[in-house]
Amino acid sequence: MVTLSAAGSFVVEVKSMDAMGLVLLSGSSERFVIAGYRGAVLPSVVTDPCVSPRSAAGVASAWKLACAEGSFDFEARAVERQEQRPRLFDALVVSHALRARERFVVRWLLRLMRLPGGARLLHAWHARRR
Repeated sequence: MVTLSAAGSFVVEVKSMDAMGLVLLSGSSERFVIAGYRGAVLPSVVTDPCVSPRSAAGVASAWKLACAEGSFDFEARAVERQEQRPRLFDALVVSHALRARERFVVRWLLRLMRLPGGARLLHAWHARRR
């Protein structure tokens, strides 16, 4: 039995409440995505959520959300916990970052874009930089 839990306050966003209902519980560094949500109306903020399957029901799509605001039984096609780690991509972005001199040159080239032939200058600079 898999239990998904997290600490802190999570904002509840209801993206759609039709047959493809999508509910997001968004925290500071992680979020829960609940696809095909069918159940009670959730409060706008939940604290310390813990999502676990209901074993007594015997239905694979039966879940239970326990939090400081109460306990909510619901059915869903899928429940997923996503941890957001933006620092994983920092190393990828650093190699493409412009240096101070290049930022200065780009500012001037963008100013020159207003003049006739400015686009050609920017294109030539970019081609040389590759």
